[in-house]
Amino acid sequence: MKINFTKLAASVVMSLAAGAIGSTATVTGINSWYAYLTKPSFNPPNWIFGPVWTTLYILMGVALYLVWQQGLKKSFVKNSFYLFILQLILNSAWSITFFGLQ
Repeated sequence: MKINFTKLAASVVMSLAAGAIGSTATVTGINSWYAYLTKPSFNPPNWIFGPVWTTLYILMGVALYLVWQQGLKKSFVKNSFYLFILQLILNSAWSITFFGLQ
């Protein structure tokens, strides 16, 4: 299968955009109220979340691209595509709700 770099880039950018939207609320909470929560001993350090979530959003973008490559004319592909977009919206909303609204 030939790689469509435009679709791949758009998919990754869409995913990273969702992460960026959610991170606007996350960044303000990390060093304020979140720092004072009692967390379990296995809680990872704060610095690891940025690189890990960036990697995850890039991989989610690649997954979206792989679905999109199957063709949006197929109903199950179109449904999968739209469910994925909904998942990105909910992911951003969760970050805004949890960190932004505490």
